[in-house]
Amino acid sequence: MSSVRTGSESGVWRVGFQPCRDHQRAGILRIFSILVLLSMPAGCERRSVEAPAEQVARGWELYRFGDFAPAAKAFESAIAGSQRGSEPWLAATYGLACTFNHRRPGEDRVRAAALYESVIAAAPEHDLSAWSLLALARMKHLAPVDVEPDLEAARAAYQRVIERFPRHLAGEEALVYLQSTFLANRDPAEASRALTALQAFLRDRPQTKFASAAWGLIAACHEICDEPDERLAAEIKALETREPDPTNPFHDNATAYWRIATIAEIDCGDFATARKYYNLFIAEYPNEARTFPTMQALERMDKLEATLRAEGRAR
Repeated sequence: MSSVRTGSESGVWRVGFQPCRDHQRAGILRIFSILVLLSMPAGCERRSVEAPAEQVARGWELYRFGDFAPAAKAFESAIAGSQRGSEPWLAATYGLACTFNHRRPGEDRVRAAALYESVIAAAPEHDLSAWSLLALARMKHLAPVDVEPDLEAARAAYQRVIERFPRHLAGEEALVYLQSTFLANRDPAEASRALTALQAFLRDRPQTKFASAAWGLIAACHEICDEPDERLAAEIKALETREPDPTNPFHDNATAYWRIATIAEIDCGDFATARKYYNLFIAEYPNEARTFPTMQALERMDKLEATLRAEGRAR
């Protein structure tokens, strides 16, 4: 029996004395690969190793669906596989912080705060540092159930965001939230202070994405200060500046229409504005629970005006 030699001669492979050029070799390798795969146990699958950025994306996808445990694992894997301070590391650390902050049940506010601080320490000027600062402030403001929030600590935290990122969206949001803390006690003096700050904010940034929220707080300030006409105007501005959210199935204007109409009718005696928003309510939400009371309100105003006209003619 002759021996079998393998070697390379002028780019030609020899297997068992038979020449095998590149395309033939590729075919043999493909067949070999198929045979290897077919010989694997049925439960074995090839899994590609995800890059940290892909793990971050998967973590957020899981987070959005409320799958917090696997989301945390995805973020942790991304952190382990990336360099501290890199974009994937920052995104994964922020994502993990949000997961521990917002997961219910099983939230871990202490660990979440530490992770937010890690983002801030690693990249103080980064976009995610701004959002991390805001998240820390919100954690102080939104205390757990049965725990009174430390408003002074929350105000200091919001001010920290504003000073560090005055022109960032997080800074604008912090400014609006900061003013809301002055309405908690329904003190007219504090409400007036918040009103001044909110009006200055809207003058300085008329195109802000938080215009509707600011107008809503302005309306609350006027309510506390017993200024119904100004409150009505602010409520209308809050509605007009609201940005529609097509991804939110619960977004509607029913409550805003109802609130504006009742303020106009009862507090201001502005029946024209009341009719406008009552009719909008009926037209857009005919099957809503408040539709019948809305019809009653229209009838009530008609009767009252008819009575007043009759009394006027009798004089």
